[in-house]
Amino acid sequence: MEVYTSTACVTILCILATFSAQGITDTGSHSNTGSSGPMESSPQLRCGNLDYFSSESSCCNGNLTHGLSQLVADCCESVAYNPLNKICCNGSVITRTSAQMSCYKSKDSELSSPTGPTTPELKCGSETYDPKKKMCCSGKLYKASALNKCCGADIYTPFDDHVLCCNGILHINVSKNSECVAGVVYTPENTTCNLSARPRLDEHCCGGKIFNPRTHICCNGHSHSKKNGNFCCGSDVYDHHKEFMKCCSGHLKHTHHKERAECCGNLLLNKTNQICCSSSTHAIRYDTKPNHHCCGHYYYNTSLWSCCAEHLKPTPSPNSSHAGDGLKPLMDLIPDICNKTVFFGKVESVALGTFKRHIVLKVVNVVKDPWLNVSLDHCSSPALEIGMTYLWEENSNANAYKPLSVSFDLISDIHMYFTVCKHKCQKGG
Repeated sequence: MEVYTSTACVTILCILATFSAQGITDTGSHSNTGSSGPMESSPQLRCGNLDYFSSESSCCNGNLTHGLSQLVADCCESVAYNPLNKICCNGSVITRTSAQMSCYKSKDSELSSPTGPTTPELKCGSETYDPKKKMCCSGKLYKASALNKCCGADIYTPFDDHVLCCNGILHINVSKNSECVAGVVYTPENTTCNLSARPRLDEHCCGGKIFNPRTHICCNGHSHSKKNGNFCCGSDVYDHHKEFMKCCSGHLKHTHHKERAECCGNLLLNKTNQICCSSSTHAIRYDTKPNHHCCGHYYYNTSLWSCCAEHLKPTPSPNSSHAGDGLKPLMDLIPDICNKTVFFGKVESVALGTFKRHIVLKVVNVVKDPWLNVSLDHCSSPALEIGMTYLWEENSNANAYKPLSVSFDLISDIHMYFTVCKHKCQKGG
Protein backbone atom coordinates (compact mmCIF):
# COMPACT_ATOMS: atom_id res chain seq x y z
CA MET A 1 0.00 0.00 0.00
CA GLU A 2 1.23 3.48 -0.87
CA VAL A 3 1.14 6.00 1.96
CA TYR A 4 2.17 9.63 2.30
CA THR A 5 5.14 10.45 4.51
CA SER A 6 8.13 12.73 4.59
CA THR A 7 9.78 10.29 2.17
CA ALA A 8 6.76 8.99 0.26
CA CYS A 9 4.20 11.42 -1.10
CA VAL A 10 1.92 11.22 -4.11
CA THR A 11 1.80 14.09 -6.59
CA ILE A 12 -0.73 16.76 -5.61
CA LEU A 13 -2.48 16.79 -8.97
CA CYS A 14 -2.96 13.03 -8.86
CA ILE A 15 -4.51 13.23 -5.39
CA LEU A 16 -6.84 16.08 -6.32
CA ALA A 17 -7.96 14.25 -9.44
CA THR A 18 -8.71 11.16 -7.37
CA PHE A 19 -10.82 13.12 -4.91
CA SER A 20 -12.68 14.86 -7.73
CA ALA A 21 -13.48 11.54 -9.37
CA GLN A 22 -14.87 10.24 -6.08
CA GLY A 23 -17.15 13.25 -5.73
CA ILE A 24 -15.18 14.84 -2.89
CA THR A 25 -15.29 18.48 -3.89
CA ASP A 26 -15.47 21.96 -2.48
CA THR A 27 -19.00 22.63 -1.24
CA GLY A 28 -18.71 26.32 -0.45
CA SER A 29 -16.72 29.40 -1.37
CA HIS A 30 -13.06 28.98 -2.18
CA SER A 31 -11.74 29.24 1.33
CA ASN A 32 -9.89 27.01 3.71
CA THR A 33 -11.35 27.40 7.17
CA GLY A 34 -9.52 24.51 8.72
CA SER A 35 -12.83 22.71 9.15
CA SER A 36 -15.84 21.85 7.08
CA GLY A 37 -19.40 20.80 7.64
CA PRO A 38 -20.83 20.83 11.17
CA MET A 39 -17.59 21.87 12.83
CA GLU A 40 -17.54 25.27 11.16
CA SER A 41 -17.04 28.28 13.40
CA SER A 42 -20.00 29.54 15.40
CA PRO A 43 -21.41 33.00 14.61
CA GLN A 44 -21.16 35.90 17.03
CA LEU A 45 -24.36 36.28 19.06
CA ARG A 46 -25.83 38.87 21.41
CA CYS A 47 -26.64 38.39 25.11
CA GLY A 48 -28.10 41.50 26.64
CA ASN A 49 -25.60 44.21 25.77
CA LEU A 50 -22.68 41.82 25.28
CA ASP A 51 -21.41 39.95 22.21
CA TYR A 52 -20.36 36.32 22.58
CA PHE A 53 -19.59 33.11 20.71
CA SER A 54 -21.64 30.01 21.49
CA SER A 55 -18.46 27.91 21.33
CA GLU A 56 -17.05 29.49 24.50
CA SER A 57 -19.96 31.04 26.44
CA SER A 58 -23.67 30.57 27.22
CA CYS A 59 -26.54 33.05 27.44
CA CYS A 60 -29.45 32.45 29.81
CA ASN A 61 -32.15 35.10 30.13
CA GLY A 62 -29.70 37.85 29.22
CA ASN A 63 -27.00 36.64 31.65
CA LEU A 64 -23.68 35.59 30.09
CA THR A 65 -21.71 32.63 31.51
CA HIS A 66 -18.10 32.37 30.30
CA GLY A 67 -16.18 29.12 30.00
CA LEU A 68 -19.16 26.85 29.21
CA SER A 69 -20.20 26.43 25.61
CA GLN A 70 -23.86 26.94 24.80
CA LEU A 71 -23.59 23.85 22.60
CA VAL A 72 -23.47 21.60 25.68
CA ALA A 73 -25.19 23.78 28.31
CA ASP A 74 -28.74 24.13 29.63
CA CYS A 75 -30.21 27.09 31.47
CA CYS A 76 -31.39 27.11 35.07
CA GLU A 77 -33.23 30.42 35.05
CA SER A 78 -30.30 32.84 34.46
CA VAL A 79 -27.46 30.37 35.14
CA ALA A 80 -25.87 28.07 32.57
CA TYR A 81 -24.86 24.57 33.66
CA ASN A 82 -23.65 21.25 32.26
CA PRO A 83 -26.66 18.87 32.42
CA LEU A 84 -24.38 15.82 32.29
CA ASN A 85 -22.93 16.47 35.72
CA LYS A 86 -25.46 18.84 37.31
CA ILE A 87 -29.23 19.26 37.54
CA CYS A 88 -31.55 22.23 37.88
CA CYS A 89 -34.11 21.97 40.71
CA ASN A 90 -36.44 24.82 41.57
CA GLY A 91 -34.04 27.38 40.13
CA SER A 92 -30.94 25.99 41.87
CA VAL A 93 -28.06 24.11 40.23
CA ILE A 94 -27.17 20.91 42.12
CA THR A 95 -24.36 18.43 41.49
CA ARG A 96 -25.68 15.07 40.34
CA THR A 97 -25.32 12.08 42.66
CA SER A 98 -26.41 9.70 39.87
CA ALA A 99 -27.06 9.87 36.15
CA GLN A 100 -30.78 9.19 36.74
CA MET A 101 -31.18 11.89 39.37
CA SER A 102 -34.23 14.13 38.96
CA CYS A 103 -36.13 16.64 41.12
CA TYR A 104 -39.02 16.03 43.48
CA LYS A 105 -41.80 18.57 43.67
CA SER A 106 -40.87 19.52 47.25
CA LYS A 107 -37.61 21.36 47.67
CA ASP A 108 -36.72 19.48 50.88
CA SER A 109 -36.82 16.02 49.34
CA GLU A 110 -35.12 16.72 46.01
CA LEU A 111 -31.64 16.82 47.54
CA SER A 112 -31.78 13.45 49.27
CA SER A 113 -33.96 11.19 47.13
CA PRO A 114 -33.04 10.97 43.47
CA THR A 115 -35.58 9.15 41.29
CA GLY A 116 -35.77 7.67 37.82
CA PRO A 117 -35.15 9.59 34.57
CA THR A 118 -37.56 12.24 33.36
CA THR A 119 -38.61 13.00 29.81
CA PRO A 120 -35.98 15.32 28.28
CA GLU A 121 -37.07 18.74 27.01
CA LEU A 122 -35.63 20.34 23.89
CA LYS A 123 -33.98 23.72 24.21
CA CYS A 124 -33.96 26.62 21.76
CA GLY A 125 -31.64 29.20 23.22
CA SER A 126 -32.87 29.54 26.80
CA GLU A 127 -36.45 28.39 26.07
CA THR A 128 -37.88 24.89 26.18
CA TYR A 129 -40.21 23.87 23.39
CA ASP A 130 -42.34 21.04 22.03
CA PRO A 131 -40.98 19.98 18.60
CA LYS A 132 -44.48 18.93 17.59
CA LYS A 133 -45.64 22.52 17.89
CA LYS A 134 -42.51 24.62 17.41
CA MET A 135 -39.31 24.52 15.36
CA CYS A 136 -35.98 26.05 16.35
CA CYS A 137 -33.86 28.03 13.88
CA SER A 138 -30.51 29.09 15.36
CA GLY A 139 -32.02 30.01 18.73
CA LYS A 140 -35.34 31.43 17.47
CA LEU A 141 -38.70 29.64 17.80
CA TYR A 142 -41.28 29.43 15.03
CA LYS A 143 -44.54 27.56 14.52
CA ALA A 144 -43.78 24.06 13.29
CA SER A 145 -44.90 23.13 9.80
CA ALA A 146 -43.85 20.45 7.33
CA LEU A 147 -43.57 23.19 4.69
CA ASN A 148 -41.30 25.50 6.68
CA LYS A 149 -37.50 25.32 6.65
CA CYS A 150 -34.76 27.14 8.54
CA CYS A 151 -32.30 29.51 6.90
CA GLY A 152 -29.98 30.64 9.67
CA ALA A 153 -32.22 32.28 12.26
CA ASP A 154 -34.99 32.90 9.72
CA ILE A 155 -37.78 30.71 8.39
CA TYR A 156 -39.08 30.34 4.85
CA THR A 157 -41.20 28.18 2.55
CA PRO A 158 -39.25 26.57 -0.32
CA PHE A 159 -42.26 26.95 -2.64
CA ASP A 160 -41.96 30.75 -2.61
CA ASP A 161 -40.40 31.67 -5.97
CA HIS A 162 -39.13 35.02 -4.70
CA VAL A 163 -37.26 33.80 -1.61
CA LEU A 164 -33.86 32.11 -1.67
CA CYS A 165 -31.72 30.67 1.14
CA CYS A 166 -28.03 30.95 0.30
CA ASN A 167 -25.35 29.85 2.79
CA GLY A 168 -27.62 30.48 5.78
CA ILE A 169 -28.72 33.95 4.62
CA LEU A 170 -32.32 34.47 3.53
CA HIS A 171 -32.71 36.64 0.42
CA ILE A 172 -36.19 38.14 -0.06
CA ASN A 173 -37.76 39.56 -3.22
CA VAL A 174 -35.26 37.90 -5.53
CA SER A 175 -36.17 37.12 -9.10
CA LYS A 176 -37.82 33.84 -9.99
CA ASN A 177 -35.38 31.03 -10.89
CA SER A 178 -32.53 32.68 -8.96
CA GLU A 179 -29.82 30.27 -7.85
CA CYS A 180 -27.27 30.04 -5.06
CA VAL A 181 -23.85 29.03 -6.39
CA ALA A 182 -20.83 28.96 -4.08
CA GLY A 183 -22.44 31.49 -1.75
CA VAL A 184 -23.34 33.92 -4.54
CA VAL A 185 -26.93 34.63 -5.60
CA TYR A 186 -27.23 34.49 -9.39
CA THR A 187 -30.32 35.98 -11.04
CA PRO A 188 -31.55 35.71 -14.65
CA GLU A 189 -31.19 39.47 -15.12
CA ASN A 190 -27.63 39.60 -13.83
CA THR A 191 -25.60 36.44 -14.03
CA THR A 192 -22.49 37.54 -12.18
CA CYS A 193 -21.89 38.81 -8.63
CA ASN A 194 -25.30 40.50 -8.26
CA LEU A 195 -23.67 43.71 -9.50
CA SER A 196 -25.62 46.60 -10.97
CA ALA A 197 -23.60 46.43 -14.18
CA ARG A 198 -22.78 43.23 -16.04
CA PRO A 199 -19.03 42.57 -15.82
CA ARG A 200 -16.93 41.32 -18.69
CA LEU A 201 -16.78 37.63 -19.51
CA ASP A 202 -14.41 35.40 -17.53
CA GLU A 203 -14.31 37.75 -14.53
CA HIS A 204 -14.55 36.15 -11.10
CA CYS A 205 -16.80 37.17 -8.21
CA CYS A 206 -15.79 37.71 -4.60
CA GLY A 207 -18.43 39.09 -2.26
CA GLY A 208 -20.25 41.04 -4.96
CA LYS A 209 -17.04 42.46 -6.45
CA ILE A 210 -14.66 41.46 -9.21
CA PHE A 211 -11.25 40.02 -8.34
CA ASN A 212 -8.24 38.70 -10.26
CA PRO A 213 -7.43 35.14 -9.04
CA ARG A 214 -3.87 35.49 -10.39
CA THR A 215 -3.01 38.26 -7.94
CA HIS A 216 -5.68 37.95 -5.26
CA ILE A 217 -7.39 35.27 -3.18
CA CYS A 218 -11.06 35.23 -2.18
CA CYS A 219 -11.83 34.25 1.41
CA ASN A 220 -15.54 34.05 2.23
CA GLY A 221 -16.38 37.02 0.03
CA HIS A 222 -13.31 39.12 0.98
CA SER A 223 -10.56 39.71 -1.56
CA HIS A 224 -6.92 39.75 -0.37
CA SER A 225 -3.59 40.19 -2.14
CA LYS A 226 -1.61 36.95 -2.42
CA LYS A 227 1.38 38.89 -1.10
CA ASN A 228 -0.21 38.55 2.35
CA GLY A 229 -0.60 34.78 2.06
CA ASN A 230 -2.04 32.01 -0.05
CA PHE A 231 -4.43 30.40 2.40
CA CYS A 232 -7.75 31.47 3.84
CA CYS A 233 -8.84 31.33 7.44
CA GLY A 234 -12.48 32.30 7.44
CA SER A 235 -12.57 35.77 5.87
CA ASP A 236 -8.87 36.44 6.51
CA VAL A 237 -5.76 35.46 4.58
CA TYR A 238 -2.55 34.28 6.20
CA ASP A 239 0.93 32.94 5.54
CA HIS A 240 1.29 29.46 7.03
CA HIS A 241 5.05 29.97 7.38
CA LYS A 242 4.53 32.51 10.17
CA GLU A 243 5.25 30.76 13.46
CA PHE A 244 2.83 32.62 15.71
CA MET A 245 -0.29 32.43 13.55
CA LYS A 246 -2.78 29.60 13.85
CA CYS A 247 -6.04 29.01 11.99
CA CYS A 248 -8.62 27.47 14.28
CA SER A 249 -11.76 26.46 12.39
CA GLY A 250 -12.05 29.70 10.46
CA HIS A 251 -10.67 32.03 13.16
CA LEU A 252 -7.14 33.39 12.79
CA LYS A 253 -5.34 33.38 16.13
CA HIS A 254 -2.13 35.16 17.10
CA THR A 255 -0.17 33.19 19.67
CA HIS A 256 2.71 34.22 21.91
CA HIS A 257 3.70 30.80 23.20
CA LYS A 258 7.09 29.26 22.57
CA GLU A 259 5.42 25.90 22.10
CA ARG A 260 3.12 25.51 19.12
CA ALA A 261 -0.46 26.39 20.05
CA GLU A 262 -3.23 23.83 19.77
CA CYS A 263 -6.73 24.49 18.48
CA CYS A 264 -9.98 23.40 20.05
CA GLY A 265 -12.64 24.21 17.49
CA ASN A 266 -12.33 27.97 16.90
CA LEU A 267 -10.52 28.56 20.21
CA LEU A 268 -6.94 28.22 21.41
CA LEU A 269 -6.33 25.64 24.11
CA ASN A 270 -4.40 26.27 27.32
CA LYS A 271 -3.07 22.76 27.90
CA THR A 272 -2.12 23.58 31.49
CA ASN A 273 -5.67 23.72 32.85
CA GLN A 274 -7.94 23.07 29.88
CA ILE A 275 -8.95 20.05 27.82
CA CYS A 276 -10.50 19.76 24.37
CA CYS A 277 -13.28 17.24 23.83
CA SER A 278 -14.15 16.70 20.18
CA SER A 279 -16.49 14.67 18.00
CA SER A 280 -17.35 14.75 14.31
CA THR A 281 -19.72 17.68 14.97
CA HIS A 282 -18.17 19.84 17.70
CA ALA A 283 -14.95 20.62 19.56
CA ILE A 284 -15.61 22.04 23.03
CA ARG A 285 -13.08 23.53 25.47
CA TYR A 286 -13.51 22.70 29.18
CA ASP A 287 -11.65 23.55 32.38
CA THR A 288 -10.05 20.35 33.62
CA LYS A 289 -11.63 18.61 36.61
CA PRO A 290 -10.61 15.48 38.55
CA ASN A 291 -12.30 12.21 37.58
CA HIS A 292 -13.66 13.69 34.36
CA HIS A 293 -13.02 12.43 30.83
CA CYS A 294 -14.06 13.20 27.27
CA CYS A 295 -16.75 11.27 25.46
CA GLY A 296 -16.97 12.83 22.02
CA HIS A 297 -17.48 16.55 22.67
CA TYR A 298 -18.94 15.94 26.14
CA TYR A 299 -16.94 16.14 29.40
CA TYR A 300 -18.40 13.74 31.93
CA ASN A 301 -17.99 12.67 35.55
CA THR A 302 -16.74 9.08 35.58
CA SER A 303 -18.69 8.35 38.80
CA LEU A 304 -21.95 9.03 36.94
CA TRP A 305 -21.37 7.80 33.40
CA SER A 306 -19.39 5.42 31.22
CA CYS A 307 -18.43 6.04 27.61
CA CYS A 308 -18.24 3.68 24.67
CA ALA A 309 -17.66 4.78 21.08
CA GLU A 310 -18.62 8.38 21.96
CA HIS A 311 -21.93 7.30 23.53
CA LEU A 312 -22.64 7.97 27.22
CA LYS A 313 -24.39 5.41 29.39
CA PRO A 314 -25.65 6.06 32.96
CA THR A 315 -23.78 3.00 34.20
CA PRO A 316 -20.30 3.87 35.47
CA SER A 317 -17.81 1.03 35.09
CA PRO A 318 -14.50 1.08 37.00
CA ASN A 319 -12.84 -1.03 34.30
CA SER A 320 -14.09 0.92 31.29
CA SER A 321 -11.44 2.29 28.94
CA HIS A 322 -11.33 6.00 28.23
CA ALA A 323 -11.23 7.43 24.73
CA GLY A 324 -7.91 8.60 23.38
CA ASP A 325 -7.33 11.79 21.47
CA GLY A 326 -10.40 12.94 19.58
CA LEU A 327 -10.53 13.59 15.86
CA LYS A 328 -9.46 17.04 14.70
CA PRO A 329 -10.00 19.10 11.55
CA LEU A 330 -7.35 18.25 8.99
CA MET A 331 -5.82 21.73 9.06
CA ASP A 332 -5.41 21.63 12.86
CA LEU A 333 -3.06 18.65 12.42
CA ILE A 334 -0.64 20.56 10.19
CA PRO A 335 2.38 20.76 10.31
CA ASP A 336 2.87 18.04 12.96
CA ILE A 337 1.33 15.47 10.62
CA CYS A 338 3.93 16.10 7.91
CA ASN A 339 6.43 13.74 9.54
CA LYS A 340 3.97 10.87 10.12
CA THR A 341 3.00 7.98 7.90
CA VAL A 342 -0.54 8.82 6.87
CA PHE A 343 -3.08 8.06 4.16
CA PHE A 344 -6.64 9.00 3.20
CA GLY A 345 -9.09 6.16 3.72
CA LYS A 346 -12.82 5.98 3.00
CA VAL A 347 -14.94 3.84 5.36
CA GLU A 348 -16.75 1.29 3.19
CA SER A 349 -18.21 -1.05 5.83
CA VAL A 350 -18.13 -1.68 9.60
CA ALA A 351 -18.67 -4.86 11.62
CA LEU A 352 -18.80 -5.04 15.43
CA GLY A 353 -16.94 -7.84 17.18
CA THR A 354 -16.77 -8.71 20.88
CA PHE A 355 -14.45 -5.84 21.77
CA LYS A 356 -13.30 -4.66 18.35
CA ARG A 357 -14.78 -2.67 15.50
CA HIS A 358 -13.67 -4.15 12.17
CA ILE A 359 -13.54 -1.64 9.32
CA VAL A 360 -13.01 -2.04 5.59
CA LEU A 361 -11.19 1.00 4.17
CA LYS A 362 -10.73 2.05 0.58
CA VAL A 363 -7.38 3.82 0.41
CA VAL A 364 -7.39 6.83 -1.89
CA ASN A 365 -5.03 6.78 -4.90
CA VAL A 366 -3.97 3.16 -4.53
CA VAL A 367 -4.44 1.31 -7.79
CA LYS A 368 -3.30 -2.17 -6.77
CA ASP A 369 -5.60 -3.63 -4.11
CA PRO A 370 -6.82 -0.42 -2.41
CA TRP A 371 -8.79 -2.37 0.21
CA LEU A 372 -7.50 -2.37 3.77
CA ASN A 373 -8.94 -4.17 6.82
CA VAL A 374 -8.55 -2.26 10.09
CA SER A 375 -9.50 -3.24 13.65
CA LEU A 376 -10.06 -0.63 16.37
CA ASP A 377 -10.88 -0.96 20.05
CA HIS A 378 -14.62 -0.35 20.02
CA CYS A 379 -15.13 1.76 23.15
CA SER A 380 -11.96 3.87 23.12
CA SER A 381 -12.10 4.70 19.41
CA PRO A 382 -14.12 7.57 17.91
CA ALA A 383 -17.30 6.88 15.99
CA LEU A 384 -16.83 6.78 12.20
CA GLU A 385 -19.45 7.10 9.48
CA ILE A 386 -19.77 4.78 6.50
CA GLY A 387 -19.02 6.54 3.22
CA MET A 388 -16.88 9.28 4.80
CA THR A 389 -13.16 9.86 4.22
CA TYR A 390 -10.69 10.37 7.08
CA LEU A 391 -6.96 10.89 7.47
CA TRP A 392 -5.37 7.78 9.02
CA GLU A 393 -2.02 7.16 10.67
CA GLU A 394 -0.13 3.89 10.18
CA ASN A 395 2.20 2.38 12.74
CA SER A 396 4.13 0.00 10.50
CA ASN A 397 5.98 -1.62 13.41
CA ALA A 398 2.77 -2.63 15.20
CA ASN A 399 0.72 -3.07 12.01
CA ALA A 400 -1.87 -0.76 13.57
CA TYR A 401 -3.94 2.13 12.26
CA LYS A 402 -5.89 4.97 13.84
CA PRO A 403 -8.04 7.80 12.46
CA LEU A 404 -6.70 11.32 13.00
CA SER A 405 -9.02 13.81 11.29
CA VAL A 406 -12.72 14.43 11.21
CA SER A 407 -14.35 13.56 7.89
CA PHE A 408 -13.97 16.18 5.21
CA ASP A 409 -15.16 17.01 1.71
CA LEU A 410 -13.05 20.01 0.78
CA ILE A 411 -10.35 19.73 -1.86
CA SER A 412 -8.88 22.94 -0.42
CA ASP A 413 -8.02 21.02 2.78
CA ILE A 414 -6.16 18.38 0.77
CA HIS A 415 -4.43 21.05 -1.29
CA MET A 416 -3.18 22.87 1.78
CA TYR A 417 -1.97 19.63 3.34
CA PHE A 418 0.25 18.83 0.37
CA THR A 419 1.32 22.45 -0.09
CA VAL A 420 2.53 22.79 3.50
CA CYS A 421 4.16 19.37 3.59
CA LYS A 422 5.50 19.25 0.01
CA HIS A 423 8.97 20.52 0.91
CA LYS A 424 9.45 17.24 2.78
CA CYS A 425 7.85 15.05 0.11
CA GLN A 426 9.00 13.11 -2.88
CA LYS A 427 7.23 10.53 -4.96
CA GLY A 428 7.58 7.03 -3.57
CA GLY A 429 6.19 3.56 -4.11
